Amino acid sequence: MIVKECAMSENLLKIAVLMSQADMHTRGIFAGITRYARPLRAWQFHLGLPDARIVSDLRKWKPHGMIATLPQAKLEKRFATLGIPMVNCSSNLRSDTVHRVITDNDAVGQLAATYLLSRGYEHLAFCGESGMGASDDRFAAYRKHVPGKVHYFVDAHAQQQVGEVGWRVSDQDRQLRQWLMDLPKPAGILACHDPMAMVLLEVCRQLQINVPGELAILGVDDDAMLCQMAYPTLSSIRMAHERIGFEAARLLDQLLVEPQMDKQCIRIGPLCVVTRQSTDALASDDRLVGAAVRYIQEHADQPIRVSDVVEQTSVSRRNLEMRFEAALGKSILDVIQQAHVDLASQLLSSTQMSIEQIALASGFNSRERFSAVFREQTGQTPGSFRSKPH
Repeated sequence: MIVKECAMSENLLKIAVLMSQADMHTRGIFAGITRYARPLRAWQFHLGLPDARIVSDLRKWKPHGMIATLPQAKLEKRFATLGIPMVNCSSNLRSDTVHRVITDNDAVGQLAATYLLSRGYEHLAFCGESGMGASDDRFAAYRKHVPGKVHYFVDAHAQQQVGEVGWRVSDQDRQLRQWLMDLPKPAGILACHDPMAMVLLEVCRQLQINVPGELAILGVDDDAMLCQMAYPTLSSIRMAHERIGFEAARLLDQLLVEPQMDKQCIRIGPLCVVTRQSTDALASDDRLVGAAVRYIQEHADQPIRVSDVVEQTSVSRRNLEMRFEAALGKSILDVIQQAHVDLASQLLSSTQMSIEQIALASGFNSRERFSAVFREQTGQTPGSFRSKPH
């Protein structure tokens, strides 16, 4: 046993992991790093904040490599002076000077646009945070995939406002209030992240703007604590934070062997949209279609058929199909299948249920039918979707 411990200490690699431990993004990255490293790699971690003041301490500790979230070029350059392999996981910085594993913000913006448009919203808006590169990139992709105008607002204080007792009225708040009041309604809003979405929900509450009736609000990160605490509960884009950490650790492992390898930038896309109350409405003037869609969403765990939906209305199947196409650009069957797949995606990423159990719990009669529809809708099998870190 003593021989094994000595051998392990000789092969021990010191890895600095520098990022905040307070948010959903970085907690997921931590989980991915440890999932890659344990139990096969003898990595000793030094946890700290990405602050230039700790560079001198790191020089004394002499790490072999580093994974960090460095949002500024000056900070990235400062840590690069350590002369060790480094992977940056911050998507707020556009840089090709170091290796990077980051969120694919283009895919985030595209998914948000597709989601809100599919729910019938003709008026779309984006609320971003100033000085945040990821916010800018998400907006650019969102705007690219929206056929009409995107109403835009940028807030400089979102992170500080979330969690405060009460609500401080500032000039910035007044501008945000006015922007929300002036938006054409109904409208769908993408917030650059969940804290910003929380701000929007609070301001809408104060202004007595109905969410989701007048404004549907979608966040990014799917921070379960924030989303469930919100009222109404917050819909959000679930990100593959753990996969970012896993891929960053794998890339660092390669760099420890081949430090001069060509610079890489690996982008990791989002997983899915988790629908909660803040977007659980249909932007359509056709109330009958809206009621039919709500019926579908409420019965997504059951093997409902088109005829079941028609029976809930007072019109013929042909009439209802025509109204679905006019309001949503989709057939009744398309909406049913999407509701089943959305539920299945949530179960795959948040439970240990078997594929067969999930197929039945999400309204499919068989595993084979479930797999076929899921692959058609998402481009991947249920097993492949589940195997990716969430």
